[in-house]
Amino acid sequence: MGKFWGRIVEKVKKSRRSLVFPKSISIYPQVFPKINFHNIWIKLDFSTGKLPPILVLLFSFIILLFPNNLAKHFVLPQSYVLGLLIDYLSPAIYLTEILVALLLLLSLRRFLKHKLDQPRKTFLVLAGIFLVTLLPSVWHGSTSLTADGGFSLISLWRWLEVALWLCFGFWVATFISEKGRKILFLLLAMAIGWVSLLALGQFLTQHSLLGYWFLGEPSLNPSLGGVALGSWGGREVLRAYGTFPHPNVLGGVLSVILVWLAARKHWLGFGMGLAAVVTSLSRTAWVSLAGGLTTLLAGFHSFVLWSDLSFSRRWELLGSAWEMVKSSPLFGLGLGQFTSVLPDFGLPSGLSLFIQPVHNIFALIAAESGILALLAFILLLTAAFRQTIRQKERLMTLALLQLVFLGLFDHYLYTSPQGLFLFSLIMGLSFSYSDN
Repeated sequence: MGKFWGRIVEKVKKSRRSLVFPKSISIYPQVFPKINFHNIWIKLDFSTGKLPPILVLLFSFIILLFPNNLAKHFVLPQSYVLGLLIDYLSPAIYLTEILVALLLLLSLRRFLKHKLDQPRKTFLVLAGIFLVTLLPSVWHGSTSLTADGGFSLISLWRWLEVALWLCFGFWVATFISEKGRKILFLLLAMAIGWVSLLALGQFLTQHSLLGYWFLGEPSLNPSLGGVALGSWGGREVLRAYGTFPHPNVLGGVLSVILVWLAARKHWLGFGMGLAAVVTSLSRTAWVSLAGGLTTLLAGFHSFVLWSDLSFSRRWELLGSAWEMVKSSPLFGLGLGQFTSVLPDFGLPSGLSLFIQPVHNIFALIAAESGILALLAFILLLTAAFRQTIRQKERLMTLALLQLVFLGLFDHYLYTSPQGLFLFSLIMGLSFSYSDN
């Protein structure tokens, strides 16, 4: 009997040597498994090359936070026109632009080592030509338009801002891969989601919700005035802002991105953004979105875009811009200086002063920086159209069409950080498709 049990014990020992028993673990690691972030970044395949996680995180934060309006504004003596403080003449450092500058600085070595193909070379050259054609208007605007004949920071600041966002577009064109574009659209859907919730809350409550320190939400109180109102159900209501400086900017930027979300079937973000566009009461945004979704943009007309007063003011600003172009056709009257010289060329009619840039980015570039800068800008747009058409990227071709449409009726694509973000993103994605 003892020999029998001895053989049994020996067999058990041998079998135990051939088995690999799992380690005992508690319930918490099973519910919350350990995450290997290094493997996640590798599997993500975000970029056309190997990007470190810090650059991926920075880019992701830029996309998620692009609607924010947090900034430090600097009020200069030249920021006033006829006693009124003009935002367009007040340089500002925006949170988004700080993140973009940091992204570019940390990517500098990779820029220098990265081999560029023809589309990206074309973008780099044409963007550089446009920036060079702006330089005479920077000098003119910085030295000859100040009240005391001294140096003005406004034109130089505007040039640096435009250059920063064009560099961001070049970063997108250089480093974002096809899989990266999928992640980009997902991040955009998340950004549209949070800003749309805020916009809907503003429209339903008819006032601001969380205050400026929540990503730059404007102070909205219709009883105090100074806010954009519209007609809804036969009564006057506060239009939705989100964190954007104006409802038109909210509606216009979202009208382009919503087409992308629809194409990628991000329906939750699309639905929330659609509600925000509707409550922005921006008719140009409505037309842009409808045209984008139906791909029949040219079939829409602008006879319902504005009230008579709004239309007449925009028309008069176009007339003033034309007079500015005639007075200095080659180099313009100074980058960023449209509102400062506007009183000399005729203010729009109305009960209150309407001192804003002309609501047309092509007219604005021509008036401030001259015909050469306008031609360089059109050449950059034309090259982007050519690239997307050659690569049969209909979504980006449509985005460029929307950009041109919105640019014909407003200036924010060239004057606000959110607008410049959208412009640079579209340009970057347009040139990111390689002939290979």
